[in-house]
Amino acid sequence: MVEKGEYQPAGMNDLRSPCPIVNAFANHGLIPRNGRDVKADELNKAVHELGLSSTISKVLVWGAFLERSDDPPPNFLLHPLAHIHWHFGIRDANQKDATGMPSLNLDQLSRHGAIEHDVSMTRRDFAQGDNHSLQADLVEQLLRSSSDGSNITTSDFARLRRKRLMQQKDDNPELNFPSLLHFVTAGQIAATQKVFGDGDKILVSFVEALFKEERLPIKEGWQRKQGWLMGVIGVLVQQMRVGVAIGRTDDKKQSTA
Repeated sequence: MVEKGEYQPAGMNDLRSPCPIVNAFANHGLIPRNGRDVKADELNKAVHELGLSSTISKVLVWGAFLERSDDPPPNFLLHPLAHIHWHFGIRDANQKDATGMPSLNLDQLSRHGAIEHDVSMTRRDFAQGDNHSLQADLVEQLLRSSSDGSNITTSDFARLRRKRLMQQKDDNPELNFPSLLHFVTAGQIAATQKVFGDGDKILVSFVEALFKEERLPIKEGWQRKQGWLMGVIGVLVQQMRVGVAIGRTDDKKQSTA
């Protein structure tokens, strides 16, 4: 039996998401390895294991556990947070596990326009027919983005983000990448840099483990920073740095909204 924390790639019947790090949680048994009936508390604890503050983990997880809806809740005053975050919800109505606890399956993270978005580093867009599966050519492009062959820096990530946007503008006539997603993707890069790197660069070997094998880079030497939890301010500061490096990407032609 594989112990919790040990890496084991997904089996034939296991469900996975379009997010490599969430998949790594399942591959390490930090959440159910089969990717089914994942509860909010399990996902919160997994995110917290990376060294993210409980505030960040709860904000990230709470939105995902809202029920999927085409419309926001009707009364803003009664449900202000749900009204703001309703479009992040991916659960089916009344979706629960056998014990009656709200749960979700990892493949539900592929629901377009909620958490999943166009211009992924490792997946293609929804309109191209498969926004779920890891694409080997995109992973290799990510690994080759390192300017020194050893680390991927903020500047490297920024160049790749601009390149991916140009690629998808050419390949996807239905591309939807408004300025809000520019901000979101800068935050994703920032969080990855802070958790797995020094805030500016990440070892290529760490990136390969995370994005190619969907594995925490423990055997490469990564450890959660002791006595350190990344909070909202730390993410926002780095997010702004990354956003400036990428530059403005909110050309009106990029959005169908």
